[in-house]
Amino acid sequence: MEAWRPARAVFVAAFALVLLFLTLFSAYGHVPGAAVAALVLPAVLTPTLIAGAAVGVLAVGRFAPDADVRGRLLWAGLGGLPVGLLAMAGMLLAYHSGPSVAYVAVTVVVAGVLGGLLAAAHPISAVAAGAAAGVVASGIGLLVAYFQNDLVDLFGNQETVGSMADASYRLQLTASIVSGIAAGAMAFAYLRRTGLALPWPAYPLAGGVPGLLTLGAALVGWLGGLPLSHAVAKESEFDAAIIANRLPEQVNHGLILVFAGAFVAMVLVGRTLKRAS
Repeated sequence: MEAWRPARAVFVAAFALVLLFLTLFSAYGHVPGAAVAALVLPAVLTPTLIAGAAVGVLAVGRFAPDADVRGRLLWAGLGGLPVGLLAMAGMLLAYHSGPSVAYVAVTVVVAGVLGGLLAAAHPISAVAAGAAAGVVASGIGLLVAYFQNDLVDLFGNQETVGSMADASYRLQLTASIVSGIAAGAMAFAYLRRTGLALPWPAYPLAGGVPGLLTLGAALVGWLGGLPLSHAVAKESEFDAAIIANRLPEQVNHGLILVFAGAFVAMVLVGRTLKRAS
């Protein structure tokens, strides 16, 4: 195995694309207007960034393993571009007739390219491990969303506004922590199985990648979705307020993923270092 061609990178890319497809499929037919599109956009951007990074790893390993930084950035970005176009097509199938459609399309494509650019970093195995961890974390998020009603009841929903809000908060916090722990464990397991003698900072870096991509999705979604938010505000100030309140929730989720994933990966690699010493 070569340093710029991480083992099992093809499987990571395949699972990342499946995750993106499932996310787009869940959005299809459930985006009736601009308000829902603004809420769905960050959820689409996160797997787009993950898949872009995973495919970018393949592109760099195949076409630019010996290139300089500029060459790696070029091929990494080109690797993420098809992912962005795929995500754009899926998003446009779900939302194609409302205001600011062009901005939504460009935002999704840019997310794919930005995810791909991450593959120019070194060590690239940490990027591949981070993408694998991102697939796990986002997969947990999809499961939580699918079983949302049952899980909210499990966390104390008593069919009142207050209890529903408290139960939703507890569910969201628990899901973020569990996703971060799972992401850190996956990043550690992936890097250990590569067989490379990587420095220990590569492990917390890989564990924190899913959270960093989630924060990136929140930022890109906020910037690219500003015209969409303005269009929503013209129709309903209430809907605009709900959309604005989602950004702090996404940032909190991303921060928890960063710290939980990095911490778990660091603890796990620390235990192996103690045994080896």
